[in-house]
Amino acid sequence: MSRIVIVGGGAAGLEIASLLGRSVNSQDEVILVEGETHHYWKPRFHEIAAGTFDSDLDSLCYFTHGAKNGYMHYQAWMTDINRATKQLSVRKPNGDMDTLEYDYLIIAIGAISNDFATQGAKEHCLFLDTPEQARDSWHKISSLLRSGQSRTINIVGAGATGLELAAELAKVSEELSRNPYAAKLNINLIEAADRVLPNGPLKMSEQALLRLEKYQVNVMLNTRIASVEADRMTTSDGQVLNADVQFWAAGIKAPDWLREIGGLQSNSLNQLVVEQTLVTTFDSSIFALGDCAAIPQADGSQVPPKAQAANRAAVHLAKSLVAHLNGKELKPFVYNDGGMVVAIGHNFAISTMMNDRLILKGRLVRRLYDTIFRLHQKTVSGYLAMSRLIIFKRLKCLFKPA
Repeated sequence: MSRIVIVGGGAAGLEIASLLGRSVNSQDEVILVEGETHHYWKPRFHEIAAGTFDSDLDSLCYFTHGAKNGYMHYQAWMTDINRATKQLSVRKPNGDMDTLEYDYLIIAIGAISNDFATQGAKEHCLFLDTPEQARDSWHKISSLLRSGQSRTINIVGAGATGLELAAELAKVSEELSRNPYAAKLNINLIEAADRVLPNGPLKMSEQALLRLEKYQVNVMLNTRIASVEADRMTTSDGQVLNADVQFWAAGIKAPDWLREIGGLQSNSLNQLVVEQTLVTTFDSSIFALGDCAAIPQADGSQVPPKAQAANRAAVHLAKSLVAHLNGKELKPFVYNDGGMVVAIGHNFAISTMMNDRLILKGRLVRRLYDTIFRLHQKTVSGYLAMSRLIIFKRLKCLFKPA
């Protein structure tokens, strides 16, 4: 009998828990350690913050989902690892501490925004790293929208998260413009690089910028934030940007507490260093994947911090670990980039294909963005459950009050 403990209920963690739960032998145990009660797909956190997320159909309860898919949900957060005794230290929601024994440990806690030690950013900015933070953001945005007058939102970082958040908020403000009591949102999207989506192809950045300008988002490029106060940001050249609400969505790193946890090797971004098989360099019984792991490739490159990379690594490790439990060697994870899709508002998206040679945009591409989420649902719940959700979603959109 083997006990497999998975830490982190994000896309990668939930997928591998579901796949292993349905694949391992009946005498094996699969336990998912996650402090939240419900799963939300992280690429849609900006929709939670903007109040456009459908929590009824697009989230799931770990406890009931685990019962149907062969894993157990243990509501807690990891705090430490004792590799000598193979025990995981965790903190429960009520603050009590506990330990869990494991034979194999899989860490898939994702990443958080990197504030680069900017003065005041941690204290005065909202982040979209967890479902709780996304919900808290919506509470503040909801109050702001109801306050009337003209209001300003600063968003630092024009990568996918910051760009999608800016566009979603702009569309919400536009839809509420007929209400005289609704606030008009003025959105500043601030980026230190010379273009939005700095890690994407240039043509994609150009198309995204045009769309943001159409939504009347004020895009500020080549602009670095030196400090943040409760109601303003100051740039490195002394410009003051007043705001009612401020978001930080620039850069990523693994959480600080993950650095060298249990004596494991980590890098400057706190990511756990792993072999190409996804096993950690110092312990063959511990694996890491997703944005919290530095995953090498045969050509010397690293797997990029993308949702599709985390999903593919989860599917790979599930198959590889099941085979390993049956006496076979672990297989290396080979990542082939499938392009990039960025949603800009609820009815528009931009994507890259064919090694970034082809740029697509429009409503149909927005449906492709939704399809990626549906494929995630298919992995964790199966084809029939995914099909039912699609049907219910369309019926709900058809019959809901205008």
